[in-house]
Formats: sequence, C-alpha cells, structure tokens
Amino acid sequence: MQEQKYKTINLATASEKVKFNEIKNSSELRPLFHITPPHGLLNDPNGFCFFNNQYHLFYQWFPFGTYHGMKHWMHLTSSDLLNWQQHGSKITPTENYESHGAYSGGALVENNNAYLFYTGNIKNESGRDANQCLALLDETNTVTKYSANPIIKSVPQGYTGHVRDPKIVKHNDNYYMLLGAQREADLSGVIIIYQSKNMLNWEFKGELNLQYDDEFLTGYMFECPDLLRVDGHDVLIFSPQGTEADGSRFHNRFNVIYCLGTINFEQLTFKIEHWDELDRGFDFYAPQTMANTPNEQTLIAWAGTDEDLPSRHFGWVNCLTLPRTLSVINHRLYQQPKILESDSFNKIDFKKNKNNFPINLEQLSFSLEIENTNINISLSTQNKHLTVSILDREVYLDRSQYNHHPDDWQYGNIRYHKTDYDIENIKVVCDQSILEIYLNHGRDVFTCLFFPENEEHKLNISREEDTEMDIKLNYLTI
Repeated sequence: MQEQKYKTINLATASEKVKFNEIKNSSELRPLFHITPPHGLLNDPNGFCFFNNQYHLFYQWFPFGTYHGMKHWMHLTSSDLLNWQQHGSKITPTENYESHGAYSGGALVENNNAYLFYTGNIKNESGRDANQCLALLDETNTVTKYSANPIIKSVPQGYTGHVRDPKIVKHNDNYYMLLGAQREADLSGVIIIYQSKNMLNWEFKGELNLQYDDEFLTGYMFECPDLLRVDGHDVLIFSPQGTEADGSRFHNRFNVIYCLGTINFEQLTFKIEHWDELDRGFDFYAPQTMANTPNEQTLIAWAGTDEDLPSRHFGWVNCLTLPRTLSVINHRLYQQPKILESDSFNKIDFKKNKNNFPINLEQLSFSLEIENTNINISLSTQNKHLTVSILDREVYLDRSQYNHHPDDWQYGNIRYHKTDYDIENIKVVCDQSILEIYLNHGRDVFTCLFFPENEEHKLNISREEDTEMDIKLNYLTI
C-alpha cells in the first residue's frame, strides 16, 4: 500500500492502464458538466488561468486509487469554461525537491508564458518539509519545470513544514507570494508573504496581519490563500483548518472564508471590512480564482474533502464545482454559476396556481429557478429524498437519507442558515451526483454531493400559500 501510495503515473503497468481505461469509460454517478478525474482521486484546483486564448485548469490528482497518494497536476483546457479537454499529468513529481507530491499552487500569466507555482512536498525521517517550485506552460501546452528548482528551499524559521499553496500577485513592480503556513510556536494557522522582482529570487517578508475590529477566527492551518480585486474591493480567500463551529457556520471538517477589505503590501496588512463563510453546504474546499481573466473574476473549487464516497466503487472520487463568476454587491461577495450562461439548455416554464407541484424528471442534470419564498423542494426516488426548505429567512438543506460518510462524518447531514435578507430567488443546479444551490442570485451558496440510486427521480415543489409559482426547469445537454 505504501509503495503504491507514492507511485507516479509514468510507472503504471500495462494491466493498470487497461483498468484505468475501464474506469474512464464508466459513466456511473459521473456529473456531465462538473470535472471529475478519469480514475483515482481529485482534489484542489490549481493553475487556473486564461492563457493563449484558452482557459487552463489543473487539479491535484492521484491516479492509482481513491485515497490521498502522490499528487500530480492534471491539465485541462477549454474555450468556454463548459467543455473541457483533458491532457494528462503535466507536473509529475519525479524530482527530489518534490519527492512526496506536487502540491497545490496558482498561475501568473506574463511574457507569453503561464508561470505555474506549486509546493514540492517532502517527507523524511525528521518529518515534513516544503519547497516552492516553478514550472512554465508555453503556447504549445508544454509544461517545463524550472531547471533551478526549488525557487524557495524549505520553510522560513519559526514555521513548521506545513507551508504550501503559493498564490502570486503583482503589485507595482514587485511580485508577492502568499503561502498558507503554520507557526511552530503555537501550531496556529497564518498567511506568510515573500517578495520578488523577477519571480525567481524571493525574499521572506513576514506574516500577513489580518486586521479586524471584532473577534476573528483561528485554526491550526490556513490553506490555499487567494487574493484578487472584485468590483473595486480587495478580496482575500483562504481555507482555515481547525475552525470551531460558530452558530450555523463552519460545520464542515474543513471550511472556506472570504474577506472584503484593503491589502497593504508595504505594511503586510489586510484591513477586513467584512468576512464570512464562502459556501454554506457540505462539500466545498480549496477554491482558486482565475489569473489573467478576460472577463469577470471567476472561481472554481474542490467539491469533496472526503474519500469514503460511493463513487469509489467505480474507481474515482470527487469533482470540481462549476466555475462561478464573482461580484461584490453591498459589501457582500456574490457567486453565479458560469454554466447557466450556455445556450444549450432545453427550457420548460411552469406557472401554476398550486401549492404542490410534482415534476417527473427526464434526467438528473438540470437547473431549476423559482421566483418566490417559503418553499419546499424535494428531489426524491421511491425510497430516498433530499430536501431544500425555505421558511421566511431560514434555509434548511437535508441530505440525511444520503449518509455516505458512515465512518468519518461528524458534523451531520443537515445545513441550516438564517439570512439577513428576504429570499426572493432560488436556483438549483443538479448534475447527476452534485447539487449547487444559489440564493438571491448568489448571495449565499450551498454545495452538496449526493449519490442517488438508479431509479426514476421526481421533484416535488410545494408551499403553504396558494399563490402562483414561477418555475423554470432547464435540462442540461452536452
């Protein structure tokens, strides 16, 4: 098992390749529009960028099993963020400076190249270490590791070997690298910053001071930092580990937050004006935003965080969320699913003066939009159902009948949130084994994996008031 865990794809045997093809060609439980691994395990999205008139995306990939092993960077390209072409592993951890995996990182596009920064994971007798590494993606879609890697060797003094996930931003004439880190003294999570003039030679500057007038969250590790501008606001996103539940927030094992505010690179401060949970569902982690975006700021995330999922019986686990465009409205970050802008949908409109409206589904890839409040939506088979309920400003997402974490799940199968606004619009995107739920055009979002049985499915839409419901059902088609 240990030998297989640290095996790279270039060492796959002929029989393993045959098995890989069988898994790849199986459609059981696979979403149509959400990215899944051809075989093995998928986790963090990496290197997300627009380069050479294409969208490029990588993700963490372990090819040999549905557990966390030696991480590769799988490469995909797209012209529309809807249809993706897969190109195989483009960063395979074969060098000593990445001996136990090519861990997550981001991209920066400049000078006809996409610069890919990642963490080389090291495990040895003394524990864990981390190197920051560089690879270049050129116009032929070839990825070449920098010959003088690592560009940052090991970790700065005062931090454990848990230093990873570089995000590179350019400010004035300087480049800044944000890294998730863990202090050695108290094992607490922080974000640290390096500075460079050329992206090759880096100087450690210190910790990013997160300034907030009230109490702020803590954790034992801050992963996957991301920094961008959205509608005139600096937005800092990261994934704190070890955060305690707070009311209806942070009930997943690992969570994600966003902060709106102002970054000061000279003083290494981020003045927070507002912060909150980025996704209120079950399955959302390690989001990454697009570098060099040609249009709206766009985010994509790992929909998973677990290994013990029913799809492991078919040789793969986890997927990515839909790409989501970002905006800031009234000091809140909004997310909208990119896929719904496609013209490839078959639309069905319903306007009924009924308080209970069943829909027999033709397929399990669809979008549903309803313009009202106080509603109950149930996606059901003969034996199971998954329910979204809205009553006034209270939202309940209940997947307790799809309890696919029997051994490892500690946080329940119901998510609850009380909004500070009237809910006037709900949009549900279902894609075979994943739901994404958007309230009020993305003011709040819930991501939820579920693994339905191969039966007929029905939507039951009901409300107590006997008033007209405006329901739009779009079937997703390739």
